[in-house]
Amino acid sequence: MSLNTRVGLLLLALLVSSPVWLPLLPFVLFWLSRERRLGRAEGFRTLPRFLARSIEGYAEATLGTPPAGGFATVARNVDGYLVRVRSPRHWRTTMMLALLEFSPWTRLQPRLSRLPLAARRRWIAERLSTTRGLFAVPSLVRQLVRMGYYADPSVGRSCGFRPMRERVRGLPSRARTATYAALARRKVAG
Repeated sequence: MSLNTRVGLLLLALLVSSPVWLPLLPFVLFWLSRERRLGRAEGFRTLPRFLARSIEGYAEATLGTPPAGGFATVARNVDGYLVRVRSPRHWRTTMMLALLEFSPWTRLQPRLSRLPLAARRRWIAERLSTTRGLFAVPSLVRQLVRMGYYADPSVGRSCGFRPMRERVRGLPSRARTATYAALARRKVAG
């Protein structure tokens, strides 16, 4: 079942259950606007505060070592990516992050960012490590979180990554300049 089909079925279920949740809509909209305002106060341009905390919590539970600025850096990198990329499917990314945050509610547990670290790791290992079933959609967030993690330069340096502009045939940029100078001298001399 494709992601669009899953989203369509979810919207159909929301439409059928509207008599239950429609009276709560003004409170939810007030809460969302408050979370957006608090997210902007923390420096996020796109993400509401609860989604940024969800990314931080997921990164803390799944990734080994924190970046130099802590796991909040991962959320900032994802936010920066979402600001730079213009896509008509931006709402799907936001929905996947919201499903990630509220997925523990299906087992009557607190939101993902509010779970203790051990419980969060267990939840992710048991429920969000699959691409089938009910939790397939929020499990797709793992690529977005990894992208935000590896976008931090300190993480790249710690695992030996060099950006393309610093690589030429495996040589670092300073050695590259010296090598090119030596090659130029040989061509002139020869």
